[in-house]
Amino acid sequence: MAFLDGVRVLDLTRLLPGGFATLMLAELGADVIKVEDPRGGDPTRQLPPFVDGRSVYDLLLNRGKRSVALDLRDPASRASFDALVARADVVVESFRPAAARRLGVSGEQLRARHPRLVHAAITGYGQTGPYAERPGHDLNYVAVSGVLAADRPHPSHLPRMFMADVGGGAMSAVIAILAALVGRARTGEGAALDISMQDAALYWVMLPGARDLVDGGATAIGALHTFGEHACYNVYETRDGRQVALGALESKFWTTFCEAIGRPDLTARHLTAPGDQAALLREVREVFRTRTQAEWLAFFEGRDVCLSPVNSPAEAFEDPQIVARGTVVRAPGLRAVRSPFGMPPVPLREAPSVGQDTAAILATLD
Repeated sequence: MAFLDGVRVLDLTRLLPGGFATLMLAELGADVIKVEDPRGGDPTRQLPPFVDGRSVYDLLLNRGKRSVALDLRDPASRASFDALVARADVVVESFRPAAARRLGVSGEQLRARHPRLVHAAITGYGQTGPYAERPGHDLNYVAVSGVLAADRPHPSHLPRMFMADVGGGAMSAVIAILAALVGRARTGEGAALDISMQDAALYWVMLPGARDLVDGGATAIGALHTFGEHACYNVYETRDGRQVALGALESKFWTTFCEAIGRPDLTARHLTAPGDQAALLREVREVFRTRTQAEWLAFFEGRDVCLSPVNSPAEAFEDPQIVARGTVVRAPGLRAVRSPFGMPPVPLREAPSVGQDTAAILATLD
């Protein structure tokens, strides 16, 4: 039996963070019902790329869910929505705070009538503070939180990963929802969860920005590992223009690496000062340019040096470790990556069209 069998989730969210969060809940066995605007549904459905007229994001994120089309601004829909909430364990919404209150779906409003309800509001900046009503997207949250500057030498190079949306908002929401369900089982009381994507992204900056968290800043001696400035922990181009990633952060791995390439003289320069590291980087780069990526991977096979290929997404989906673990699964019309929850995957139905399940679900409310 899946862990969340019998748990019903109402998904009122729009776009990626909430859709990813409720996908994870569906993969844990929850019955997820998307409540969508009848005029087009979740805007995720309009995001490219498309296959057979359907957004691939829609097909991936809405697997395992059912869809009810209800106009939350129409008083005629209110009775149906209230009946759905009464039968739900969790409501997830992503409206800005004032919009949620106007629609009557805020945590305070819904939990006043249903105190056992776990309500999760996923917003850009949270329910309070001067930014609470600001619009935004992933790029804004990783910019304002410091992730963009910490993660890349040139912040103008846009990230291709939805770090705040998925790693921040969705993951934080799911963790909080699961904790709230455990708490409810013990106390009988639900919760109102205020998930800020800026907060979640800033949490990731805590270690890269550790020096700036010390009172006085300058009193901190030395620095946490600086990405890109050490030869032992870097990405290198090979003779064929491919790349490998060397993660020999601990001295034992670096020593093994230096001995393997016939340069034991480099061992003592493991984590030396930045000026020496710049020279060391040039030397190690020249070493890696002497062989192809495949040749280096074969050369280091069986040696403990923490070396891996820099895969494209297509290559990553076909990586031997991923294939052996069955991490990429067959879904209707496409492949998908199963959740990393360490449990057998829950079979998920195909993503529904807008309102596909409205009649069947509303019939159960009578």
